Amino acid sequence: MRFPDSFIAAWLLNILLPGLGHVFWKEFSFGLFIYLITLLAGVLYVALLFVPMPYFAEMLILWLPLVFYLFTFIDLARTVKRKRKTFSRTMRRIFLFLLIGVVYQIISPAAVLNIAWRNRPEIYTMQNNRLNPRFATGDVLKTDRLEYMIDIAFVGKPILHHMPERFEMVRFVDDQGTRRTGFVLGLPYESVMVADGLVVVNDLPDPHDGPLGVSLRGDWPLTVAGQYSILVATANLGSVDQVYEIGLDQLIGKVDKLF
Repeated sequence: MRFPDSFIAAWLLNILLPGLGHVFWKEFSFGLFIYLITLLAGVLYVALLFVPMPYFAEMLILWLPLVFYLFTFIDLARTVKRKRKTFSRTMRRIFLFLLIGVVYQIISPAAVLNIAWRNRPEIYTMQNNRLNPRFATGDVLKTDRLEYMIDIAFVGKPILHHMPERFEMVRFVDDQGTRRTGFVLGLPYESVMVADGLVVVNDLPDPHDGPLGVSLRGDWPLTVAGQYSILVATANLGSVDQVYEIGLDQLIGKVDKLF
């Protein structure tokens, strides 16, 4: 069996651009239908980032298009088996279609590769013990960008869909352009101070556990966050070391230990 007439070639096209494998074998209407369904699934995924829904409803909306997409591979195998008896595809044609699929993945805002690359996690190694016992020297950390925002091609800047919660560990860029790791201390419009390790928000003590796995120590004077900014604190072995007021566009993502 030649490569252009193989199941692998058709499946590869379907991975690069849903429906392209069917178009390659001249099933134009069904190929377009497959693409529109997967495009709709992508739009719904982005919409679910902004519109909270019950877990079951989210799974139903996301899994039904996925099941349909997996079914297209079975249907595509049947199509190849049936149609290659009457006509075959050429290497030149498969190369052209593969090129279309690759270009689609690179430039299309709806392509999985494009979205994954633009929102790829930042992985880095902790260089000191300042966030001990939460993170220690040598820990490999992962910054999840999609936890708070999504970056889509042709949109001027990442779209914030979820505000970080207090005490979540985050990666951010300070005003000097330095990337730092700290924990959220205050949200927009909040006034926050630290008195003997106790976090006081809008004149009320916050009863929740701290971010480091141990009680905070030290003091920090009253600091107010703006409408479009949050307060992020860095620490030194349990004590608040510095508090930064950063714009939401300076937030990189949520930090977790990778290993």
